[in-house]
Amino acid sequence: MLKQQTSSGLTAAVYARFSTDLQNERSTQDQIDLCTSYARREGLHIVSTFQDQARSGSSMHGRDGLHQLLDAAHRGLFQVIIVEALDRLSRDIEDLAGIYKRLSFAGIKLLAVHEGEANTVLIGLRGLVGQMYREDNVHKVRRGMTGLIKQGLTAGGRAYGYRSDPANTGKPTIVEQEAIIVRRIFTEYQSGNSPKAICRRLNAERITAPRGKKWAPSALIGSEERGSGMFRNQIYVGRIIWNKVRMVKDPDTGKRVSRPNPESEWHIAEAPELRIVPAELFESAHRQLKSRSHTNRKDNMAVHRRPKRLLSGLLVCGACRSGMAVAGVDKSGKTRLRCSAHTNSGSCPAPKSFYLEEVEEMVISSLTRELASPEKIFTYAKTYMEKRHADAAYENRQRNQIESRLLAIEKDNALLLDWMLQGVGDHDSLAAKMKSQGQEKDSLKVELRALPASTNVTVHPAAIKAFAQRLQNNRPKLEMALHLLDDLGELPGLIRGVIKSITLDKTEKGAIKMDVTNWLAPFLTGESAPQIIGAGSLVAGEGLEPPTRGL
Repeated sequence: MLKQQTSSGLTAAVYARFSTDLQNERSTQDQIDLCTSYARREGLHIVSTFQDQARSGSSMHGRDGLHQLLDAAHRGLFQVIIVEALDRLSRDIEDLAGIYKRLSFAGIKLLAVHEGEANTVLIGLRGLVGQMYREDNVHKVRRGMTGLIKQGLTAGGRAYGYRSDPANTGKPTIVEQEAIIVRRIFTEYQSGNSPKAICRRLNAERITAPRGKKWAPSALIGSEERGSGMFRNQIYVGRIIWNKVRMVKDPDTGKRVSRPNPESEWHIAEAPELRIVPAELFESAHRQLKSRSHTNRKDNMAVHRRPKRLLSGLLVCGACRSGMAVAGVDKSGKTRLRCSAHTNSGSCPAPKSFYLEEVEEMVISSLTRELASPEKIFTYAKTYMEKRHADAAYENRQRNQIESRLLAIEKDNALLLDWMLQGVGDHDSLAAKMKSQGQEKDSLKVELRALPASTNVTVHPAAIKAFAQRLQNNRPKLEMALHLLDDLGELPGLIRGVIKSITLDKTEKGAIKMDVTNWLAPFLTGESAPQIIGAGSLVAGEGLEPPTRGL
């Protein structure tokens, strides 16, 4: 698209940003007003305004206004960008340099009201100053939080059993009703009750969990490395600890990730008035926690190692979609399977038990019967391909329609902009039309990104034949139907190459019912990642029905 230019000068866009919720919308408006006055003095004609509110300059992620600005710049809708200062664009050296490089390539000038036209030297200096300012603020905040800890105040976060004192900001106070529950949990654990058993009782009594959900063992046990979890939280014995973890922003996603700090960097302050649990009880529970920890059994791993089972990680509860887990052995010596959500917290609405041997035998029998020949495997692949081709045709039609509409909007908006610059038609009506079409364009782009990438998947006969042969070679092991086989060799990999998940349930008559979701990765070649063929139903005493729907 050709760049627009009026008799009064170059066309320009204004960008404004403020950082935190402590500021208000007036902050960006003040920046826009300042940039508008600057443009008027320089003889520039403003055609677009972009802004981000309550968005940090430390990252480009989550800043829709900035991305819209760069997109418009790439399409040549203006010739100049005006900002109050370069740090409005970014306080990160890498991001600011990248923005400038792209604008320079597009032939667009970057002007800062307080700094003039940007160049390589100015970008380098301002990027460095901006990043140093941001990092210095981080150090100041951490120093302030350390001061709060020394005063017996908390630097953020609230442990179960406490609430903030409204009369003394940052000072926690004990909530006695919750404190009773805390002491009960520690006492029961010291008495030999497992975290699972404790959580099940709390949930059964409908006692509200720390975050309003269900009580779970992880809330009690936490992480030794991070010092988290009720049994490790020393505030319950009147000791406030801060800086157990630090937050680091992932440069690729813009998300903050927590990293544990070494214990030598923790900040500790005594606050005896906050003690809920007697020191002896806390230490006793803590010793039990360490003695039960798997990390203290490394020397006995050969004895206590949990063997890998044939269907580990594939079984799903039909009532709540949680994973199924081994729940011991009954008197007959058979291994029981139970919903992990029911075992851990009692939260499954309709828990059911299964025998692992019976589940494995059904799956193994079905595989040997249904997938033991290339012809039957090809039936599955063909079912998938027919549906995938139909879906691809529809998706391609959708993609073409969206791309055609986006092109039409771009041409239409370019014409409307030309009319506005020439003074043709009503300015407000034209601007409203451009804004409406801009919103439509944004929605269409979201819809376009949601469509799967165009692929050209084909059935590979050689892969089908090879896989079937490997499956046939493993038939003796399959027919053994043993639930523990350390010498399975490639069998677990073969099964995971076919099955994505198995959802367990029971019929009205009590027979095992499975919904099997299958992969077709071993049978297909093409540009796409492994695809899901569909879900087949398997009932005790019956075969696996070919899939009839894609997922």
